[in-house]
Amino acid sequence: MKRSPDQPITIQGNACFVSDMHFHVPADDESRFREELLVQFLHQIGHQLHHLFLLGDIFDFWFEYQDVMPKGYFKLFNTLYDLRCKGVQIYYFTGNHDMWLQDFFPEQIGCEVFHETQLFVINGKKCLVGHGDGLGGKQYGYRFIKSIFAFKPNQFVYSMLHPRIAFSIARFFSWKSRKSHENQELCFRNEEEPQIRFARQVLQSEPVDYFIFAHLHLPYHYPLTEQSSYFNCGDWLTHKSYLLFMSNEQGPTLCDFNEDINNE
Repeated sequence: MKRSPDQPITIQGNACFVSDMHFHVPADDESRFREELLVQFLHQIGHQLHHLFLLGDIFDFWFEYQDVMPKGYFKLFNTLYDLRCKGVQIYYFTGNHDMWLQDFFPEQIGCEVFHETQLFVINGKKCLVGHGDGLGGKQYGYRFIKSIFAFKPNQFVYSMLHPRIAFSIARFFSWKSRKSHENQELCFRNEEEPQIRFARQVLQSEPVDYFIFAHLHLPYHYPLTEQSSYFNCGDWLTHKSYLLFMSNEQGPTLCDFNEDINNE
């Protein structure tokens, strides 16, 4: 069902937000270990959940052919499908690495897929949710490149490549991008952060209680006003972090699955 980004979706119940697993990187064994941890986490928390938000870059690269889909991830698919069968609503927001999601997740698993930010009213609180890439600031070059990738005819041309060639090309450029940023220290730039600039712009025209994004790979809570806050749910590539918004709590809480394991 096509949703309007400006029309809030009202939901009630316990919600969990996770993002940036980048499955298939840096190596198969490490990626499988992260998948095992995520599956373990979802089994552990699934009975408490009513809503699960996947906030993008779940895969380091995703592309669906008419008769071919990426190899692996069976345990993840099975876990998500099991959660969906138990009544958990799953919302998948595409990121910059998995923006080419098409029919598999909505048709085979039952996820609702979003390609841009979306307003929700969660437990009575107005929340703007999304992956968070390309928001705020003068990111014209990035937005232009993203528009090229999002252009349907370009996706069709890419689909003409053999899957082995197409995936090899994508993984090479993904690796090259990571190498160019691997020495950069992860840090939150407060008011200079583009996502914060975007939130400030939104607040000028409408009240929002919580901005919930990903993309930065850094779990962070940043108060904007007395009534509004920004949350980044972090990643599973490094932090194994997630965001919980329980129906009996006043607002979201950042959590760490590494600490959950150590405390058991």
